[in-house]
Amino acid sequence: MIELLKDASNFVYHFLESFGYKHPLHPVLVHLPIGMNLGALLLCLAAIIFRKPELKRSAYHALVLAGLFSLVALTMGLLDWQHYFNGSLLKPIKFKLLIAFPYTLLMWTGIFIGFRVGPEAKALLPIYFIGVICVLSLGFFGGELTFTGRTPSAANPRDEGQSLFEANCSSCHPSGGNRIVPDKPIRSSRQLASLATFTQHVRNPASTVDGQSIMPAFTTDTISDDEMAKLYDYIQHYLSLDCVKTNNDE
Repeated sequence: MIELLKDASNFVYHFLESFGYKHPLHPVLVHLPIGMNLGALLLCLAAIIFRKPELKRSAYHALVLAGLFSLVALTMGLLDWQHYFNGSLLKPIKFKLLIAFPYTLLMWTGIFIGFRVGPEAKALLPIYFIGVICVLSLGFFGGELTFTGRTPSAANPRDEGQSLFEANCSSCHPSGGNRIVPDKPIRSSRQLASLATFTQHVRNPASTVDGQSIMPAFTTDTISDDEMAKLYDYIQHYLSLDCVKTNNDE
């Protein structure tokens, strides 16, 4: 199953890259089931509060769309997981997987109930409500995966390097470690021997797992050469100091 996901992920992203698209798909598509599920809940509540039973039919239609889009978002999430994290079970990803599959099943249970009983079925309101809790939880852990450790940019070169690290590296390399391959932390990496060596590695990562690149290549479109120098300087001279300060603060 995992090998099938890897093959599908490689095919999809290589195909998209041929058109110039180099971004994850899941963050783009996940808003569709979120919006439809929230809309279903609000429409159902409006139907009850304002005594407009016809709104329950609209709520059910929104649920149907949420169910359809949840399959698409889930599939793209699995492909993103393989392509950008090499299938690594980071903590936020574990929680997202634990929530995403039951959520999709919940949506389709609601679709079935509405089809058999009708949009006025009393069981649909708790399904709408639980669904919203699920998508909010999925959004929270998605944010943990994407934004943990990020700080606003600052004029100080050190702060700029820190910002670049936290925006592009910290999700897989918190405190200079390595979540995916723990025995290969950044702090002791031979790739820090020089700026040229570091840049070559970041532009064209050499480390692989089962023949697949562990980390994505960061082109000049993502990190410019000037930013690369600031990132290298931060990792080389300040990262360990910041980690010690953070641990002491805690």
